[in-house]
Amino acid sequence: MSPPLSTMTLHRAPFRLVDSLMNRNLLRSSSPSRSCASASSQAAMEDIENNRELFEYTSGRWIYNEPRRLAGRRLTFNVDELKKAAAKSVNRLTSDIKSFRKIVEGGFNRVFDISMKDGSSVLARLPYPSTLPRRLAVASEVATLAFVRSHGIPTPRVLGYSVDENAISAEYILMEKLPGRPIGGAWFDLSEQERLKVLLQIVKLEAKLFTIDLPASGSIYYARDLSPSIPKIDIPGSDDGLCIGPYAALRWWFGERGNLDIDRGPHDDPRLVLQAPAEKELAWIRAYGRPRFPFERAYRETFDYKRQDPEEHTNSLVDYIRLAPHLVPACSKLNLPVLRHPDLQPNNIFVSEDFNITGLIDWQHSLVLPTFLAAGMPNLFQNYNDVESMSFVQPQLPDDFESMDEDERARAQEQFRRRHVHFFYLGFTQRMNEPHWHALKQETGLLKRRIFNDAGSPWEGLNTPLQMDIVRVSQNWSTIPPANSDGTIPACPIVLSEQEAQRRAALDESLLEVDFEMERINGVLGIASDGWTPNESFESAKEKARMIREEGLAAVSDDPWLKEMTEQHWPFDDCNEDE
Repeated sequence: MSPPLSTMTLHRAPFRLVDSLMNRNLLRSSSPSRSCASASSQAAMEDIENNRELFEYTSGRWIYNEPRRLAGRRLTFNVDELKKAAAKSVNRLTSDIKSFRKIVEGGFNRVFDISMKDGSSVLARLPYPSTLPRRLAVASEVATLAFVRSHGIPTPRVLGYSVDENAISAEYILMEKLPGRPIGGAWFDLSEQERLKVLLQIVKLEAKLFTIDLPASGSIYYARDLSPSIPKIDIPGSDDGLCIGPYAALRWWFGERGNLDIDRGPHDDPRLVLQAPAEKELAWIRAYGRPRFPFERAYRETFDYKRQDPEEHTNSLVDYIRLAPHLVPACSKLNLPVLRHPDLQPNNIFVSEDFNITGLIDWQHSLVLPTFLAAGMPNLFQNYNDVESMSFVQPQLPDDFESMDEDERARAQEQFRRRHVHFFYLGFTQRMNEPHWHALKQETGLLKRRIFNDAGSPWEGLNTPLQMDIVRVSQNWSTIPPANSDGTIPACPIVLSEQEAQRRAALDESLLEVDFEMERINGVLGIASDGWTPNESFESAKEKARMIREEGLAAVSDDPWLKEMTEQHWPFDDCNEDE
């Protein structure tokens, strides 16, 4: 149950209204499109119209800024040419094709099933126009799939691909259809034994990745897909021309970052791995930075609805770069480059009917990083916010579980599931993946990974996360850097006053409270953090959002300035995301 308003520390109109909504029982209730070369002809226009469902995003709605989301996912391509390419990839004719249908739309790609009359299928995966980096995202995923497949990781076999101009008018990957099905939402309903069976297989597959020798950090490519001017380091023993090239992760190419002349790897020195993301952000701020509001509109009241200065973030990035050399572990094993799956979540894990893993899909944006930075529990399995999980104690259901009411039992069961998964992932890793376990045991590993990620995150008007990371590093300095040859600890290059540390901590705490309340409100509305909701829930979500807005503005009607700011920065309205 939500706390009474008198006990809430925040006084933000949208947050105060969650309780009133619950009391009223509401809980019950970009880039331009591509076109084919003959688009100017009437026949081509008719073809586009007939195939519009294939070109548009139809798997859900957004309750705000929907035109922008749809535009970024709108991709017009030549359907007939894609059919030809798919048939050719398996030595068939287009006349052998029985059906062509859209089956999946994710955050970055659209997938089509091209079924043949003999019962076989080819999957075609096309990135949206908004998916970055162009060319490199597809090229790296193709090479990564081949690489991990050659090391015993079950992945789809690539049948063909293109990253250059082609008759289809789109980049694409053609691949075989894996047997089995994605676990998907069923993950949360598995029995204990079924969960353990999947977890054990995941850890064994990860152990294979941790044993692969790689020469540097970056992303994996075929050398033929990289221009001669792009730095690359050959992967020893590769007969197919595989190499480590620039980082393919989105953060390196987001917004105008793709236009920057910067060092994107590969790197064989962990110090450069740590420093390069911050240098990237400094270069972007110098070229494009300007004061702006935090991207998350719910954060803006914390900063009195004032635009944030990128120079403040510049100062934090400079401080981070001074800290970075001290974050490199003394243990050489922790600096070995390792490849991890970039998004290990239920929809990317395919299983048979008896829960044997048949494949891991979606290796887009994969990275090779030093072990101490690549380590960590996948979000699907971690439960770091729970004290019992952090103590590495085998979980048990409460003693009074059987006497609980239905809602209490559901909450206890979900808490147990989270703890169960967290505990056994760590337990299996301890037994079967020693390099990963060694990295996970490091006292400051989480803090180092957090500051590394925040330093490289694209700046969108929020300075606090990196500032708070620097506070935590300075406060834990005695455990951070390797000791000098005489056994002493080098002095921390950043000195913060207690007053400044407290100021940052107060801001960080306020933002965490906003995160908690927004998660609660999104649950009431039935939306994801970006406003996405299933088609069948759209009208209901819009109506609930309208009611929250009405009451929110009414709650501040006695303060004209606050009412104006609340209306201008309302989290669930269409807005300019770059202001």
